[in-house]
Amino acid sequence: YGLKYYAAFPGCGGETEPSAATIAFLIDKVKAGNITTVFYMEFSNHLVADSIAEATGAKTAVLYACHNVSEEDLNNGATYISLMEKNLAALKEAMR
Repeated sequence: YGLKYYAAFPGCGGETEPSAATIAFLIDKVKAGNITTVFYMEFSNHLVADSIAEATGAKTAVLYACHNVSEEDLNNGATYISLMEKNLAALKEAMR
């Protein structure tokens, strides 16, 4: 779809901490690109996204990988399609 992204962690490897250089790089990218939203994956510790957002004035939003759902989402009838629709809405909002 032509989306470009930068990540603090390779793949879904959120078990490690990004380096200070990685955080600085991401902050610079957000500022230079006038990016309004920093995304994080569901079930992740979104402290890195929160820190980058705070440093840049951006907001944060979740993107669903859709390989797991929370019990709450499941009880609320979440499906692959409904989670992808949430992703679409979040991306549309971020691209305004």
